[in-house]
Amino acid sequence: MNNFTVLTKLCALADSELLAKLAGETTAALGRIYELENRTPFDSVVLDSGCELGLKREDLSQVHSYKWRGSYNKIASMVDAGFSGDLVCASAGNHAQGVALSANRMKLAATIFMPLSTPLLKQQSVRDFGGEFVDIRLHGDSFDQSLAQAQQFAADNGGELIPPYDDLQVVAGQSTIGVELAEVVDRTPTHAFLEIGGGGMAAGVASVLRKKYPGIKLIGVEAANQNSMGLSVAAGQRQTLDELDKFCDGTAVATPGELPFRLCSMLIDEFMTASNDEVCQAIQFLWQKKRFMVEPSAALGVAAAQKYGLGPNDYAITILSGSNVDFMALPMIAKRGQKHAPEERFFCFEIVEQSGALIGLLDQFFSNMNIIDFQYGKIANDLARPVIGVEVPAADAAALDKFFQRDDLPPHEEVTGRAGTDFRVIPFNPGRLSHPFFAVITFSNRPGALRDFMRGVSERANVCYMNYTDSGQTEGQALMGFEFRDEAIQFAFINWLAESGIRYEAVDSAEVI
Repeated sequence: MNNFTVLTKLCALADSELLAKLAGETTAALGRIYELENRTPFDSVVLDSGCELGLKREDLSQVHSYKWRGSYNKIASMVDAGFSGDLVCASAGNHAQGVALSANRMKLAATIFMPLSTPLLKQQSVRDFGGEFVDIRLHGDSFDQSLAQAQQFAADNGGELIPPYDDLQVVAGQSTIGVELAEVVDRTPTHAFLEIGGGGMAAGVASVLRKKYPGIKLIGVEAANQNSMGLSVAAGQRQTLDELDKFCDGTAVATPGELPFRLCSMLIDEFMTASNDEVCQAIQFLWQKKRFMVEPSAALGVAAAQKYGLGPNDYAITILSGSNVDFMALPMIAKRGQKHAPEERFFCFEIVEQSGALIGLLDQFFSNMNIIDFQYGKIANDLARPVIGVEVPAADAAALDKFFQRDDLPPHEEVTGRAGTDFRVIPFNPGRLSHPFFAVITFSNRPGALRDFMRGVSERANVCYMNYTDSGQTEGQALMGFEFRDEAIQFAFINWLAESGIRYEAVDSAEVI
């Protein structure tokens, strides 16, 4: 009997029959999964509201995700029934790691399809867990495209597809999280915030918590622009999102599973979303309070709990579902994770192209502002168009707007959010340069340090190129170009840099031009 037929029959059962069948499979799963992994720890944190939030630490499992539970339970149940063939799965990362680990443990070959955008960390983890038993194939821009390819491959090659969430044994494996929660919480929780992608974990855990704590409020949490489950339940039938935000890559599913949809429809009391900024703030909150580092999808429950309106008398629980965060995403998470992040605004000015004009602009109009970005390239002998980025507290935004209405400001326009600004497209005409010298300049990242340096430069050279952005580190660096009337003045400038103790690394003009 194929999986589609099985799902159809399951979803045709009455609510009580379906829940009873899931409960039986959950008991069976408890007898299997601890062959592979021990129970994960439980911790807690106090939210800004004063509410205690219990944290189920699935991020500390050996695959750094809860997904091993469902995949191992499914595969172990198949082996118990005599299966010895090949495995196939599709995954954005965490499910693949569970399948890879299970395949290695049971010595079964597994072909794993992953989206082309899957972080390298997750790809490598799958290889590490699966070893010689795993073949990774990257396909498509989304999980759903990878899944379609995996289904076709399984049909063509006779492999057994291991679903990431739309399967009774998989859901039952995830249900064991709820069993472990019920064993360790020391008082009755008032709320549970359950992350949702395809819906398998939320459905399984909700089935246990609803039975154990009848009065608990079960809240399904989805990332904004990933809320296929919430929309589906509201519509009374499964919906497919045309566009899918992939920042929370572990929950990026366009269509919820058929079985999880049925279970979530009967068990989840409320659905809500968290924005990417709120997710980043939750990640930063967990780091600051507990030194926990989780992936974006795993922070959805914390993000929702922070804004739900809980009080000190409430007791909530959530699941830190994974910590397979892409290291390269950390700078963006840190930047977006500031709860009261200042505004960043960018302005392009028209000034005369001559030595001292840039520092004159900074000294006259920006002496009390925090400059976070500077983009400039010489394009003409008479006109300069530098782009200056400033950072101001959100509360001062109106004052900044008023400042830029001053009559004495040079001609200017705001270029915040423009593609050329965001992607640092710096117009530059090397044919206009006279005896250029380029260098990476290092200076203390303190207010005024850049202006101090520019002030010294203005007496000795003309700045013809500037590429600087605030890194947030204790030192700042800028790629700068300087031009001179003759080589003697250029030589004197380089000596001044060295004698002043200014750290610099000369750059061959050919590398810039």
